[in-house]
Amino acid sequence: MAHRLRALLGTGVIVIALLFGSVGVTRAQGDDQCAALYQAGTIALMTHCFGAPVGTVCAAADAVQIEMQSGQVLEQAGSKAHLAGVSAVRALPGDGSAWGLAQVSLPDPLDARRSAVLILLGPADVVFEPTPARSPEILLSLSAPAEPFPCDGLPRPGLLVQSPPNAITLLRVNGIGLAVNGLALLQMDGATLLVSALTRETILSESGTVIFAGYAARVGAEGVSPVTPYDPAWVAHLPTEVLPRIEVVALPGNALLTVEATLFSRPALEAYTNTVIRAGLPVNVLGRSADGEWLAVRSYDGALGWMPRDALDVRVPGEIPVVEGSPRPPARPFGAVYGYVETNAEYNNLRDGPGQQYAIVATVPFRTALSLYGRSRDDQWLYVELTDGTRAWINADLISPGTPYPRDELPYVPEGE
Repeated sequence: MAHRLRALLGTGVIVIALLFGSVGVTRAQGDDQCAALYQAGTIALMTHCFGAPVGTVCAAADAVQIEMQSGQVLEQAGSKAHLAGVSAVRALPGDGSAWGLAQVSLPDPLDARRSAVLILLGPADVVFEPTPARSPEILLSLSAPAEPFPCDGLPRPGLLVQSPPNAITLLRVNGIGLAVNGLALLQMDGATLLVSALTRETILSESGTVIFAGYAARVGAEGVSPVTPYDPAWVAHLPTEVLPRIEVVALPGNALLTVEATLFSRPALEAYTNTVIRAGLPVNVLGRSADGEWLAVRSYDGALGWMPRDALDVRVPGEIPVVEGSPRPPARPFGAVYGYVETNAEYNNLRDGPGQQYAIVATVPFRTALSLYGRSRDDQWLYVELTDGTRAWINADLISPGTPYPRDELPYVPEGE
């Protein structure tokens, strides 16, 4: 893919940073206010904006303004507008009671059915500029205050960019050309644009600089800084669970395969898989086993698993954290409706807990409509709602297939629901 990108963007000085990183926390931390703002913001974005049509801008909160070229301003949660008619999107600081989030869906110029997704993390503004005819780039300017708001448990303001699978997204941000392959984070550090590659790589068009996952570069009036591991504080608390494809955000650190090696599903030789990674390729280091003999890794293509440490040339600054079990992507936030399903048996019992031992709340007939909210930890039970508002659990085998999400992407239901 990097060869394809360089061919597209022309020749230049290629600065390659081959480090990836250990798992970072992708949910808000800190006091209860931060956690509540984060939870409410992500649920609102999933409720209002997930699955929005290609080529639209969507406001996830009242603290967002969508400015139209006509002069009209949309400022209600759930407002949507065609991108072609939008002049600016502003995620406002507000009064501290809400987190400004907005989603922009950019059509893939080669396939109108696919889109790149941009998540505006407030407080920040994006102003769209006229795109020259036949240009594959989307032109915009990004601005944000110097300090995050309203609390440190939310991500720093900026723009989270996820390209379509196996494709690149071409942007020109504040006059700087970018080719994003995977997941990237764009933030302002004063007058400088900070570009962090979270997965795969991002290329700076004019210089040809390649920023690989776990690394960042600053671009400003002085040119392009050296590519260095990004500061974990700048990529903390990102809401990656609201993206169409959930990603694990790594802290700086990587390993290169010294030999061709198999990916294992757990740190044990008998747990080998059919995934083989060639010698010389980088993998993200996500953690280590308690004895230090195995490393939890993610391949360039996103496969998660384990590898023997002696098969890797480890390049991790600092201590590698111990990981229990297999690394898994974050779950979607609980609270939004994730789909509508129907029962498939003649009689279907809904229970007040995820198991046969729990009391029956209701028994419903064949093809009863249910709203789907989440799943149990063992993935065998689903948390649903009847049309009268009753919420309960049903065995996953008792609903018809075809929900909008694979079961392993549904959120876990918090205890006490």
